[in-house]
Amino acid sequence: MQSRGLASAMLNALVLLVVMALAFPIIWIVMNSFKEAADINAYPPVFLFDPTLENYKVLFDLADAEATNYGTLKIEFFKPVISSVIISIGAVLLSVIAGVPAGYALARYEFRGKEDLAFFILSFRFAPVLLVIIPMFQFFQAVGLYDSYLGMIWVYQIVTLPMIIWLSRSYVEDIPLEMEEAAAICGAKRPQIMLQVVLPLLRPGLVGASLLVFLLAWHNFALGLILTAKNTPVTVALLKLLNPGVSFYPVVSAGLVVSMIVPILLIMLGQRHLERGLTFGALK
Repeated sequence: MQSRGLASAMLNALVLLVVMALAFPIIWIVMNSFKEAADINAYPPVFLFDPTLENYKVLFDLADAEATNYGTLKIEFFKPVISSVIISIGAVLLSVIAGVPAGYALARYEFRGKEDLAFFILSFRFAPVLLVIIPMFQFFQAVGLYDSYLGMIWVYQIVTLPMIIWLSRSYVEDIPLEMEEAAAICGAKRPQIMLQVVLPLLRPGLVGASLLVFLLAWHNFALGLILTAKNTPVTVALLKLLNPGVSFYPVVSAGLVVSMIVPILLIMLGQRHLERGLTFGALK
């Protein structure tokens, strides 16, 4: 009993150390967002300091620029946050609309080359983004989609659509085929079966999958860097704060905190669906 209790205590201590190691960078960023430039550059690092909201005021242009420590710095961080929300939500919605029928077809229909097609779709998820950025940049400029929300939502399908298709396929395969056959026997057509039988059963999984691909879209950096100029997502806007020779690190930390708020709120609000989506298949 003593050895078992000691092993349990050691395991708990190890888990606590891992949690502290994983949480420390986030805690440090949050602390830095409330520091002044002198505190953030101090050595040894300062853990006790007088917190200030100046960094957030500068970030959202709520303070008189000349009255801050950053001179005439003007950031307008609201716009990239809104841009990221529009692009990420639009990309998720388009992926769900196009990906669920594709996943259903891969799960329920048998045709030649089905598995090859499925792995071809999945390969886009792991392909380097740099392979498509240059031709997409030239194409977007030619057709007028450069620096537009429509163009970004479209190109983000490279990141979001393969994941939705594969997750939808696995979710549909976990639904007993007998349920669809029973609905067909009762006279339901294929669209009715999809809307009234399959989709309600897929809802927990789709909510979880949508949250996952939203996070992928929200944190994407390369596509927004090359294909936007004014409607930049939040990840690119943070890069613009890293100017050589000027200590904007407190403001950058404040921007990082703001960029984490939307994903964290979505995960908290959809936690129940996310858990059910990740463990989907245990249908009663």
